Amino acid sequence: MSKNFGVVGFGQTGRSIVRFLENSEANIFLFDDKIIDNPYYQNLENFDWKKLDFLVVSPGIHLWWDVHPAVQQARKFMIPIINDLDLFQPQIHGKIMAVTGTNGKSTTTALIHHIFRKKFKTEIGGNFGKPVLDLPKNSDFYALELSSYQLESCNLLGFDTAILLNVTPDHLTRHGGMAGYVATKQKIFANHKTNSTAIVGIDDDYCRHVLDFVHYPKVIKISGKEVPENGVGWHENNLIDNRKNLFKIVGKNVPALDGNHNRQNIAAAYAACVENGIEPKIFAEGLATFSGLEHRQEFVKSINGALYVNDSKATNADSVEQALNRFENIIWILGGRPKEDGIESLRPYFSKIKFAFLIGEAAEKWHEFLDENHVANEIVFDLKNAVKKSHKIAREKDVVLLSPACASFDQFKSFEDRGEQFKKFVEELQC
Repeated sequence: MSKNFGVVGFGQTGRSIVRFLENSEANIFLFDDKIIDNPYYQNLENFDWKKLDFLVVSPGIHLWWDVHPAVQQARKFMIPIINDLDLFQPQIHGKIMAVTGTNGKSTTTALIHHIFRKKFKTEIGGNFGKPVLDLPKNSDFYALELSSYQLESCNLLGFDTAILLNVTPDHLTRHGGMAGYVATKQKIFANHKTNSTAIVGIDDDYCRHVLDFVHYPKVIKISGKEVPENGVGWHENNLIDNRKNLFKIVGKNVPALDGNHNRQNIAAAYAACVENGIEPKIFAEGLATFSGLEHRQEFVKSINGALYVNDSKATNADSVEQALNRFENIIWILGGRPKEDGIESLRPYFSKIKFAFLIGEAAEKWHEFLDENHVANEIVFDLKNAVKKSHKIAREKDVVLLSPACASFDQFKSFEDRGEQFKKFVEELQC
């Protein structure tokens, strides 16, 4: 007998959910007032909620803060709330490697996928790439990046390998504060299979706290700062597996993953790979050929000895810190729609800032803050002007760094769009 599915949200993930349900011959009821001309559209007030078997929500739908009316009705009538991940697992036979964390999850997921492709049929998706329901169903492995928004509504899925890299303040309004955000990230370990592996970063207090509540059959601690007991970490420039036999990978063989912030990503990817049948030699070869990701400390161009770097993915202070720690003589382009944690934590790096150009909604507020901290700055409002003005003052060995510490949605479609615009404006500069 056909099941009745309500669907909330009709963005990219919502459309993939509807396509999947259409192919499974389910009855579909779509609750989204933006598309009232859709044949599946239902008016919330007139709908008979008792006939729904499941409510499937997209990542943008709030469950606990500013709760969507359809979610309220589902709870009132005790209808299970799930998402596309919950629909995905029963359709596949391959193993799922799930990656979450405040920072580094895209890089880690892409690195795992890059290396696994050398030996297995592997797909990448989730918050990075395609929605999971658009992925082929016949692969050996699935490398999935999962955001807190996705984990919030994921209730049935158990992962073969679950990775938590780090937790720092982010999306606090969405999750009702830091405790809610941590609890949502912790959900990646909520369910597991008989032979599941948990990989947990130990470089921040939040993850060390979560570690006490992880009850997977196998737990591997990873670090970018030390070598954990019975874990995987770093000593000087060597990645060391401290669980069985000492195995080293020299850091200089990782050209696209330079910087201390990537060490934790590499350790997590290594642990995931060797636990799922990748030989250390194959991992080392894959690591050396990984080209990195766009918009993450991406080198765009060198003009008259000044380096232009696209770090548009740095949407919070913790991500920006990684770039400020890496470079010197920085001409900093920042701003956009501000996050809750602001940029106060970046004070220790202000001596490295030669000048700052401010754009977007945060510009006025942060102008005052930077003035108070004796950082030379100017409000330029838009990215094109910021690039032009940066070029005028940039000298040899300077780094023009787009590292916004903000969401992009005030002026751009996404952080990718912001990064692409930055690269376009850099290419248009006259040497």
